[in-house]
Amino acid sequence: MRFTGLLLVVALGLLPGCSTPPVLVQKVEFGGSIWSAGQRRAGVLFQDGGQSIPVSGGTLWLFGDTFYGQPPVGLPPQNSQIKGARWTTIALLPTDHTNLPPILAYYTNRDGLVANPIDLFPGEDEKHHRIWPAGGVSLDSRFYLYYSLIETTDAPGPWNFHGLGGGLSVAEEVPGHFTRLQPDGHWKFPVEPVQVLREGEVLYLFEVSSQPKGLLLARVKVAEIERPAAYEFFTGAGWSNQRAQAKVVLKEAYGQVSVMRRPGLDDYLLATSSDPSHPREIQLRRSRHLEGPWSAPVRLAVPEFPGKKTELVYCTFLHPELSGTGSQQLVATFCRNLCNPEWVLLTLGPPRR
Repeated sequence: MRFTGLLLVVALGLLPGCSTPPVLVQKVEFGGSIWSAGQRRAGVLFQDGGQSIPVSGGTLWLFGDTFYGQPPVGLPPQNSQIKGARWTTIALLPTDHTNLPPILAYYTNRDGLVANPIDLFPGEDEKHHRIWPAGGVSLDSRFYLYYSLIETTDAPGPWNFHGLGGGLSVAEEVPGHFTRLQPDGHWKFPVEPVQVLREGEVLYLFEVSSQPKGLLLARVKVAEIERPAAYEFFTGAGWSNQRAQAKVVLKEAYGQVSVMRRPGLDDYLLATSSDPSHPREIQLRRSRHLEGPWSAPVRLAVPEFPGKKTELVYCTFLHPELSGTGSQQLVATFCRNLCNPEWVLLTLGPPRR
């Protein structure tokens, strides 16, 4: 299914103290599901997530809860085909493979079935614990993936879980198995980033925080990524290694964010979704600095499937690897409840000063 048309959005007035003009979006083309031959080969039926991280040879795509099974040849996936679930899955998209939907090569087990790349520790059980991928970064020959450890309860419903904290894992090849790091015998790291950007020899990490509520910005030197004490947080006036002194750089951030530098331009784009007041849309902002100020959002309403009701749009991620070098067109993916990620093509105008 493909929805094509001119943009119809609302850009709110600038917030007090915010002088950054909003993103100029000229056209929006909603495509369909990214489910294709890559998912069929690995037995993937449904999954959420879809963030992509540059690695040697392409990009590594990260997914959360993944349901597996095998639909009959020529038929799309159905709920009745589900045989089980994985909490984290990963897949490689080779360089220059820019077709939509993308053909992904999944990390699998010996039977060719999609597999978990991160293991639980002793004392963590599969019934009540799962691991979701967060942000990641490729450094020389190693790939680092931050993750969230989730604890579930026996209560019914989709919200019967809470986070226990974030850690850091590392792999020597991708897609491959990740080892969870335990510096000084502890797995927790001071930041749980959903997005990591490298600027020279410094990594900048974005976390959607519940306390303080909003988007936090942290940083760490590339050489010290494995040392929890080396992480610093933006305080509004400078940087501190005390998380309690952190100030949010954006209050209106929920669920996940995706941040990228626009090639050849001196600004950044930020995509988010899951605003409780607007749960069925994608939001785009821009800023000249990672610390902000971030512009008011441009709101993109996600079209409804005929005969269905979407309760939530989430996991909006930007994909420069699918967008073409120097192009004003940008591909993003997003999820809606109980579906696979879908793609959307955005045509952007030049940044306004």
